[in-house]
Amino acid sequence: MREDAQKIEFYNEFIEKVENKATKIGSRQTAFLEEMLPYMEQLDEPEKFYYVHSHKKVQLNGYLYDEEQGSLDLYVVDYIYEELENEILPATMSYLLNVANKAKRFFTNAKTLIDVLEKSQLSIRDVANTIINLKLGLDEVNIFVLTNKFYLSNKPIELTIPGVETTNVQVWDMDRIYQLSIAEQGIQDFYIDLEDRYKQTFEMMFVPNNSTVESSYAFDCFIGFIPATLLAQLYEDMGPKLVERNVRSFLQARGGTNKGIRDTLKDSAQRQMFVAYNNGISTVARYGNIEQIDGVNLYRIKGLTGWQIVNGGQTTASIHQAFRSGIDLTEVYIQAKLTILKVEANQEKDQHVVEDEMVSKISEYANTQNKINKSDLLANTRFMSDIEKFSRNTWIPTQDGRRAEKKWYFERARGQYMVDIGRRKRGKEQSDFKKQYPKENVLTKVDLAKYFMSWEGYPHISSKGGEEAFKKFMNHNSEYWKYKKDQNDEITSIQEMNNDFYKTLIARTVINHHVTDIVDQMKLKGYRANVIYYTTAMFSYIYGKKIDLLEIWQKQSVSDKWESIIRIIASQVLNYLKESAGDRNVTQWAKQEACWTQFKEDFTKQLSNIV
Repeated sequence: MREDAQKIEFYNEFIEKVENKATKIGSRQTAFLEEMLPYMEQLDEPEKFYYVHSHKKVQLNGYLYDEEQGSLDLYVVDYIYEELENEILPATMSYLLNVANKAKRFFTNAKTLIDVLEKSQLSIRDVANTIINLKLGLDEVNIFVLTNKFYLSNKPIELTIPGVETTNVQVWDMDRIYQLSIAEQGIQDFYIDLEDRYKQTFEMMFVPNNSTVESSYAFDCFIGFIPATLLAQLYEDMGPKLVERNVRSFLQARGGTNKGIRDTLKDSAQRQMFVAYNNGISTVARYGNIEQIDGVNLYRIKGLTGWQIVNGGQTTASIHQAFRSGIDLTEVYIQAKLTILKVEANQEKDQHVVEDEMVSKISEYANTQNKINKSDLLANTRFMSDIEKFSRNTWIPTQDGRRAEKKWYFERARGQYMVDIGRRKRGKEQSDFKKQYPKENVLTKVDLAKYFMSWEGYPHISSKGGEEAFKKFMNHNSEYWKYKKDQNDEITSIQEMNNDFYKTLIARTVINHHVTDIVDQMKLKGYRANVIYYTTAMFSYIYGKKIDLLEIWQKQSVSDKWESIIRIIASQVLNYLKESAGDRNVTQWAKQEACWTQFKEDFTKQLSNIV
């Protein structure tokens, strides 16, 4: 099948990237975790570490504790290096349950593990201590299973932990990553036959559009309600395909809003009030098999092409979870809005780009009860498009006088690079593309944000993860994508982005990569990401005025004269983070502004005298 061939090609490109990173950091599992995280786009970044334990039934690769929500995220990696030729690597439900149980056993055996963990394994001891201290106060444990196999059945993994009210298992497999990458490049054309396959349809009213004002967007809008049983069955079959269009894929009931949904569905007295309590879902589709009923303003939705839930992922996941739990949903309905996008390719804009803009705006302006990632909503701003444009048009300077052959590749959408490769013919066409855009020069929007914020003196923001860093990055550079009114009351951009600004963005990336290489060579024990962000920030704070970012761009490297200084700063950062945290969790302490402020106050003078 053509799709299987595309999946294999995508997989091999992805695994090659993992293997290249693994040679640098010394761990395939950690490299795989780092490559998967940008697709997951968690609101906060987990602490990643290397876990080695003689007992094969226990494993943990990362964790994140959310004090506000009373939840603990545990990350466990299943990665076996293998290139694919003709067939994909399948994973069964029982296989993945076994992987999830490795993380569960870490949780349930935390007290025992403390006695056998080496003192050098600081970050792992941190999570073990966190589990011991919080076991009775945790409302929720979320286990993330990351595998380089293909979990094609997409059936939920059921698992419980004694003493924990809610345990959720999310599977992030290669099929999901592939589908997510494809979805972000444009709405897919899969057809959902409601009438024949599900023996159900639903009715909606058409919203008239009698405006005479010309608009860039053409669409038909319908409003109505969907039976909860139908939505749950659709999600059971389609899974992430329904919710991965420009919004965070949400597969679990977490947070105050979702617990309210879950509790309402459990209570038979409140269940029929769900439509009154819940704000519903916003959806888009490319086409619809829709017929008018008896000449009135009522239409029967019989089938949809490219249907996506762009706001309401939490509602959908909670409905599905209740459905899987055996709760009777026959009297539950969800109010819904359906927008049929009527977009055709033209000379000015690609069809998918226009769809991106429309979906992004629908997501942004829909009711914000359901959390949507800023990086998804802002991915289509003019600022992001300009960075993408400059990355495609700006050659990297050569140092030997020969003509330039390479460029940086900015990914405005997740997986864009590998999808771009897949669109080209195998052989010379793909080879030429990779030669022009090497894998090591691929830069995601959240990584760009973290590198920028670190250099500008916000390592605590970068430590919070890609989403928070991206939000602050966009706020910091708002003049490049926001608009103002001029003296004639006309809308104009505040600031036009130019090529030099793009070059300084890449220069910050080069510096961060340089710091990362040095930190990896030092083989420091624990808190790698925090050490990199804080080292970069302090290097900039003390010595930034001596660094010419345009010169860094021109040379695509950092002078060797700074290496010893960076090493000293990195060592001080690690010691400071461990000692200043006291009884606090080190990773959480590094995310606080007070941590950065105190580090500057305590070490600026000392680290300024090492030139």
